[in-house]
Amino acid sequence: MNALLYSPSGGGKTTNATLVAAPRRKKNLLICSDNSSIVLKNFERPNLDIQAVSRVQEFLDAYQTGAATKKYDNIIVDNLSDLFDMWILELEDSKKYKDMRQAYQLVYQSLKRLTRESTRLDCNTVFTAWSNMTQITRPDGSLAQRLEPKIPNKVLDNIAGLCNVVGYINTREKDGKRIWYYSLKGGPLVMAKDQIACRDWCMPEDLFAEEKA
Repeated sequence: MNALLYSPSGGGKTTNATLVAAPRRKKNLLICSDNSSIVLKNFERPNLDIQAVSRVQEFLDAYQTGAATKKYDNIIVDNLSDLFDMWILELEDSKKYKDMRQAYQLVYQSLKRLTRESTRLDCNTVFTAWSNMTQITRPDGSLAQRLEPKIPNKVLDNIAGLCNVVGYINTREKDGKRIWYYSLKGGPLVMAKDQIACRDWCMPEDLFAEEKA
């Protein structure tokens, strides 16, 4: 299974995605391109391996190797928005493309392929992304803002459509404490879904649990 989780920068993507349960192999892998794994020094994650990457090929190698080892229940790709930016910058720096539209098309296709391949692995994949507000037109002609992952529009529906869960990271207060959870109920103004158990929300550790929350 796979999931796409999103929030603004600093909204808890890394902290919460690394809480997902690992019931079979007792181990998760975090592949981090945006340096956000530094926040984990403030939390205990005894079942987590962390691999920082700064090049696209490093990411691809880490992802493929992590899946092939069969050591992990979940591979967390943190984050897809930054991976897209890094990929485009590398292709621009390579000077191979006179027309950068070709480079963008290559990255679009690669991200779609990555998402599709994640559905065939012997482990789960958790993609994180930054959030974005997009202006939409309602059926009555009025304008509204839609909350969605910060992924190029040309591939957003492809990627979200191939994920079993799309969730927005949210918080609520309980007994004076801040509780983090994933909002999974989609609608015209927010992109979200849960194909696993049709939940409206779930706790991070229960992301891939099949029972209703």
